[in-house]
Amino acid sequence: MADWQRRAKFYECTKWLNKDKRDCVPGMHKTRNLLALLVCASFLAGFIAMPGGASAQDQAISYAETADVVVIETGDMDVAISKTFPAAMIIRPDQEDSLGYGLVISAVFGYNATEDGMLVLEDVPYRASFEHATWSLSDITHETNADMGETVTVDMTASLNMNRRIASFEDDRPEDSGMPGIEIIEDWAQAKVSFIVTSDNYSAHYADVQDSPDYDVNGSTELKFDISIDINEAIYAEDLAIDIGLMMMDNYTFSPTSMPEQYFFHGYQDDAITESDPSENETDGTVKIVHKFTPRNDFKQLFAFIEEGEEESFFGWASQAEIGWTGDEDELVDIATLYRTDGESLRVYLSTPLNDTTISVMHDPSLGLFPTGQAEIPGDIILVGTSGESVVIGVAIGVVVVGTVGVYAVARRTSDEDPADIVSLEKNRYYRKKT
Repeated sequence: MADWQRRAKFYECTKWLNKDKRDCVPGMHKTRNLLALLVCASFLAGFIAMPGGASAQDQAISYAETADVVVIETGDMDVAISKTFPAAMIIRPDQEDSLGYGLVISAVFGYNATEDGMLVLEDVPYRASFEHATWSLSDITHETNADMGETVTVDMTASLNMNRRIASFEDDRPEDSGMPGIEIIEDWAQAKVSFIVTSDNYSAHYADVQDSPDYDVNGSTELKFDISIDINEAIYAEDLAIDIGLMMMDNYTFSPTSMPEQYFFHGYQDDAITESDPSENETDGTVKIVHKFTPRNDFKQLFAFIEEGEEESFFGWASQAEIGWTGDEDELVDIATLYRTDGESLRVYLSTPLNDTTISVMHDPSLGLFPTGQAEIPGDIILVGTSGESVVIGVAIGVVVVGTVGVYAVARRTSDEDPADIVSLEKNRYYRKKT
C-alpha cells in the first residue's frame, strides 16, 4: 500500500473513532461498533509501525483525496486540507499519532475601530461566515515551477453572504423579538483561498503591486495560503478583518483537540515575546478582551506553537495586505493585527482599512514547522538547539527568557537596552511595555 493511501485510510479510521468512540464503552449494547473499533485500532497500530515509503511515482511531493480532505506529503511535512471549508493542519511525517498544528479561517467582518485602534467584538455590525458558506474545490494542480520546484496548489472559492446587525430601538423592534434584527446582503463578495505546498524554498510577493517586499517561504516545511476577497457591494464600515483560529488538532478533524494537551503561543512582537494560553477565554466578565499586536521591523510576522517549552510550529503573515480601489491601482497597506484566546484557540484578526471604493483585499499568511536541528526561519528568526535547549535570535525583539526546559536568547540589532522578561498577557485590555 502506498504511503498516501495509508494516510487516507488513517484519516478515515481516525475520523470514525472520533465520531463513534462513545458507542464503544463497556456496558453499551452496540457491540458491532466495538468490533469496528478493534479493526480500526489494529489498522492504526500497523500504520504507525510501518516505515514510510515512497509515493507511487516516487515524486518529491504526492497528494491524495478522500471525500472530505486533501492530503499532501513532502517528505518533511504532511498537510491536510479540508474540502468543505478553509481549514488546514500540518504534522511531521514521523508523528502521525500526535496532534497536528492547525488553523481555521472562520469569517470576515466589518467594524469601526476605537480611537486607539482597538476592536470591540460585541459591537461588530457586519459578519460573513466562511464556515457556513458553500465552498467549491477547483482542480488540484501538480506541476514543476522554476522558482518553487515541485508544487501542489489547492484552490477553494465561495460566494459570501454578509450579515448586517441592525440596531434595535424599542419602537422599531418586532413585538416578539428580543434580539437585534439581521439584514442579509447576499453575494456580498467572492472569496478565494489558495493553499500552496512546494518542494523548494522561495520568496513570495504581491504580484499586482510594484516593489512588493518578499515573503520568504521554507518550501517543504511550510504551507503557504493566499486569502482573496473580491467585494461586490460596499458596506458602511471603516475596517475589514479576517478571523483566523489557530489550534492544536486531532488527526484531520479541523477542530480544537479534545486531548488534555497543554500548549501556548508566543507572539514575536516589536518589544516583547508575548505568551497566550488558548485554554483561557479572555474576558472581563462582560466584554471579550482583545490585544493589539505590535509588528516587528520585518515583513513577516510570527506566532509560534509552544509545546513543553519548545517551538514546534508557527503561523506567519505579511505585515501588509494588497488592497484594490475603484478606478485606481492596487497598493499595499499596513495590517492592524489583533488577537485573543477563546478557551479553545488563539484568534488572530488581520485588519485593513475599508471604504466604499474598496473592491478587493488579499492577505498572504502561512503555517509551517520549525525545522529540526539548526535552520534559519523566514523573517530573521533562527532556531538552534535540541530537545533540551533552544535559542531563538530575532532582529527587532529585545528579550531574554530562562525557563525550566529551554533558554531563549533574543538580541536587538539597533539598541543596547537591557532585555525585558517575557510578557504574559493576562487580563490587560491591550499590552503596554513594562517600565
